[in-house]
Amino acid sequence: MTTMTQGLPGTGVPGGGVFTGDSHALHRLVLDVRAGRVPAYASSACLAHRELAGLLDGRTERLSPSAPDSVFHREERDGRPGGRRPVPFLPKARLLTPAEQRVAAEAFARTLVTGELTSGPAAATFEAALADFTGLRTTATSSGTDGLIVALRAVGVEPGDEVIIPANSFAATENAVLACGAVPVLADVEPERHTLDPVSAGAAVTSRTRAVLPVHLYGRLADMAALRRTADAHGLRVVEDACQAIGVTGVARHSDAAVVSFNPYKNFGLTGKAGAVLTADGELAARVRAVAYHGFHPDRKNVKTEPWGLNARIDNPVASVAMGLLPGLTLKNYRRAFLAERYVTGLAELHAAGLLTLPAFTPDHAWHLFTVRVPGGPAERERIRARVREDGGVETDVYYPVLTHQQRTSLHERLFSRSRLPHTEELHTTAFQIPLHNQLSLTEQDRVIEALHAAVRTTAH
Repeated sequence: MTTMTQGLPGTGVPGGGVFTGDSHALHRLVLDVRAGRVPAYASSACLAHRELAGLLDGRTERLSPSAPDSVFHREERDGRPGGRRPVPFLPKARLLTPAEQRVAAEAFARTLVTGELTSGPAAATFEAALADFTGLRTTATSSGTDGLIVALRAVGVEPGDEVIIPANSFAATENAVLACGAVPVLADVEPERHTLDPVSAGAAVTSRTRAVLPVHLYGRLADMAALRRTADAHGLRVVEDACQAIGVTGVARHSDAAVVSFNPYKNFGLTGKAGAVLTADGELAARVRAVAYHGFHPDRKNVKTEPWGLNARIDNPVASVAMGLLPGLTLKNYRRAFLAERYVTGLAELHAAGLLTLPAFTPDHAWHLFTVRVPGGPAERERIRARVREDGGVETDVYYPVLTHQQRTSLHERLFSRSRLPHTEELHTTAFQIPLHNQLSLTEQDRVIEALHAAVRTTAH
């Protein structure tokens, strides 16, 4: 079986083998292509690999940016002064290519004709295909957020329980805990990974703690082995918020369940909100399926096996679109990994000079976002972002501008007024995101690199 959980470092070393398509394999493939060598791979039957596997079967030259028909885009200069288009951070009109838009429209049209607009056969087909890719039992949900709620309930989180989370995630993480009637408890993060620190998480455990909910922020895998040890020492369950980490090697290996997202902005984005709960545990998978659909037994109409559940299964039209787009999943992840390595190389001088801190090009990353840091705090960061925008025409973003414990609601002030998270807070004042999306062109990326060099060096002087 082709899996992302069984892939290991070295999957893509010369000599090939069956292409697994997980983040370790893609990392190795990027390094091989950059070095001008691509090993021979055996064909993979996994649907998620189809487009990339087809290139590995005989068109490997297209994996390089220098090929005339490269899988990477390169834009021509336009007629504006200097021939420079603005570089948007995340252009909504380019989330799907024209070809992908046609595939999505045709898939939706097929389900529209059948009238199967909620449940239907595409959902089960997509779950089976995703299980083939991940090597895990899969339940597709109506969103990543719903998937988190379902997973937490399925592992036994009840009203009044505590769940340990980081503070530098999207609100869906804390909201999933709150939706269960539980209490989110904040722990600090590791400075290099930006993900939940196992030591801080352990220190946050109380007699009411039921689970740990780490987030693979920006697509980087948290230290799951250490978090599992922490959880086991206290008898806790572990659910991974892997909504930004589709395809990362090791997802759900050290947890009870993991949740991925197919929001249109994600690496594998659909035409609406969707997600999935992944687990290796058959009994837990059955409970997940019940909680995701009103608590019903999956094979007995309206017969409950759980006291309550959600209406949180993926809709048939969205699942049909997912099946149409799934063959490009690992090719998209390859592009992102290649572009990430290109950023690391292109900005290496600034990193070496201490003017910009870059993420390491590691194999445990889906590269959903590319995050850089600047010394000097938020004022310096905003000066650099302004120069990049005004002089280079490049849009950047602070993706999560308000940390969980710094939200100003009565609930947040009551729960988190005493939270002290020095690493999380320091990272938050220095980090920002630069463009990295499925359709980012090489020309645009060159513009980003050029603009950062100019802005950082000018600001430094």
